[in-house]
Amino acid sequence: MKKRFSQYSLWLSLLGTVVGVGQYFTPIHSPDILYVCITVYLIGFSCGIIAFGKQEEGLMKYFSLISFPVIPIFIMASFVFFAMNFGEK
Repeated sequence: MKKRFSQYSLWLSLLGTVVGVGQYFTPIHSPDILYVCITVYLIGFSCGIIAFGKQEEGLMKYFSLISFPVIPIFIMASFVFFAMNFGEK
């Protein structure tokens, strides 16, 4: 069985991101869930690095590598928009 680290990378990164962001839309807010999601996302990112190092075919390996800098930028932008809306009207 051939290991496809690019598939593992895609699914683990998506799972960590969706569950981590999704907990803020539910009444359940737990730091433990957030830590597990960050860990799952980082495992997916590591699989993406392995897939890139093995030169696997396809574009799936680039998802976690591209999302690594994009997600913090998205979080920072959301804080900026929140701060802009929180100010005086």
